[in-house]
Amino acid sequence: MRFRKLTAVFCWFLLASTPATSTEKENVSPIDKRTELQNIDTLQAEFTQTKQIALLRHSVVITGELYMEKKNGRLAWHIALPIRYSCVITDQSLTQWDIDSNQQVTLSVDRYPWLKVLSQNLKDWFSGNFKNMSSGFTSEIAGKNEMLMTPRPDNRIAEYIKSIKFHFADDSSSVSRVIFTEINGDTTDIIFKNIKINQAIPPEKWNVKPN
Repeated sequence: MRFRKLTAVFCWFLLASTPATSTEKENVSPIDKRTELQNIDTLQAEFTQTKQIALLRHSVVITGELYMEKKNGRLAWHIALPIRYSCVITDQSLTQWDIDSNQQVTLSVDRYPWLKVLSQNLKDWFSGNFKNMSSGFTSEIAGKNEMLMTPRPDNRIAEYIKSIKFHFADDSSSVSRVIFTEINGDTTDIIFKNIKINQAIPPEKWNVKPN
């Protein structure tokens, strides 16, 4: 159950993990380049997420794969370590599976309305619709190829998240790293590699339970 809660929170963190394609001039900031996210139809990436728990001075490392398909509004991630876990989100449901229970559980948007909000946020992040996001966050350049987003006081996520920092690749072609700082001092550091954009996603990646 604890691991499910952890991955449920991770679901929100994935909203910020989108690569951006670019052919703009060198003096254009990463913030300006984000509008090009709307050119992304599919996304595949490997990730390593490190959760640093400030109070316990302890870290939890999660590794796995992420898949996104904008046309059908689907997002999937498959965690390999420290435990096998899979989750697929659509605008109608969230379905998850873990190896401990070996059970597949589906949450419907009719019963859990927050899923609809989650789905819409996913579409905003992955389609580059940052106009919608600007109402909930302020943003600023934090350093070379870095952008810092801070939740506005009336944003519900401000109860948990202090800031989100994006690290862009040197050519600003993708988001290579995202760091979340929580109100309680905990941090979540997500590093992406082997990013593939607009390549066909194998159908089996949308299966929650492995064959």
